[in-house]
Amino acid sequence: MAEQDIIWLVSRVFPPDEGGVQTYAEQVADAYRSNGHRVRAFVKSSAGPRRITHGRLDILDVGPGSKLVTYVRLFRAMLEVWRTGERPVAIHACTWRAALAALAFPAPLVVTVHGREFGRPRGAAFRLMRRVLCRAERIIAVSQTSRTMLLKRMPELAARCIIAWNGTAMRGAGPLAGGSATVADRPQVLTVCRLVPRKNVAAAIAAAASLLRLGYRFDYRIVGRGEELLDLQALIDGLGAAASIRLLGYVPDRELRQLYAASDIFLHPQIALEEGAEFEGFGISVADAMATGLACVVGKDGGPSELIRDNDTGLVVDGRSVDAIEAALETLLRDAELRLSIGLRAMDWAASALDWRRHCRQALGSLVQNRQIAENVTTGAKART
Repeated sequence: MAEQDIIWLVSRVFPPDEGGVQTYAEQVADAYRSNGHRVRAFVKSSAGPRRITHGRLDILDVGPGSKLVTYVRLFRAMLEVWRTGERPVAIHACTWRAALAALAFPAPLVVTVHGREFGRPRGAAFRLMRRVLCRAERIIAVSQTSRTMLLKRMPELAARCIIAWNGTAMRGAGPLAGGSATVADRPQVLTVCRLVPRKNVAAAIAAAASLLRLGYRFDYRIVGRGEELLDLQALIDGLGAAASIRLLGYVPDRELRQLYAASDIFLHPQIALEEGAEFEGFGISVADAMATGLACVVGKDGGPSELIRDNDTGLVVDGRSVDAIEAALETLLRDAELRLSIGLRAMDWAASALDWRRHCRQALGSLVQNRQIAENVTTGAKART
């Protein structure tokens, strides 16, 4: 890839702030860089305003602010760079709302759609979203579930919407399939997510507590923060399970990798809410768990169920049934060899199927090539005259 191929990335959220889109933006920026592009990322985080340069990756963080202030700051930052004469071969907006700051720039626009951010808008917000997505030359759905939901709302976008699975941040993390199951015969169960209703952590806790009462010995660690934190802690205390089920809150990346590597089972029984509008588009934490060799239990609603072949590379359950979650968890707790074999197959599949660099190549598709052809034609025409 030629050095002058500049990609602009736009995101309203970015690390160190937490969340799936934050992770997506960071990983995509790094993957474009790894693919040989120069990348200029226009982002917002609580750590800004700041500017960070890592080789071919330049991050312009406009800092915290309201939605309107963020859009204005992102647009001004992009305009300032545009006025220097820099022309990106494509602008990749990590969500349709982030693309609002890019609409004024005459460059090919790529927009990623994940889940709830396009499932929920109604009225004026829906019309604005339609305008943005109709302007995009390429729309990236992170799962078949996401694409189906988008086309249900806007079928006219079918020709420009493709599916490109996310990658995994755990590639090369040193998978330890089977985790610590050999240590005192006490399996380790892990959940990593934002603590919001669609993640269905309350049902996971209820299932785990039931098995603890039946005499199963295991530790269950839940990583993440969110609106349900206090309610979930009250649930754990009320079930008398605080000795074995712990909410860890925010965990730094290095410690999180250690938790993945030391675990045996990953529990993520997500559900869809609001008549399907509030759903999990992909499930990056599930992908990371599979890449680390964990046996995963996921809900049947949303993108995570696409990543798993039931009873082969994981278990898929009805997340609305505590009994179903409990039965799947019990199956894995009782059979160390089963969870080890499932984890190994999941790890092999993730290594072959989930790759951020491939995601970015799919995102661009032929846009860069078409832009180069057009520039060559223009250059040739000028030379002949």
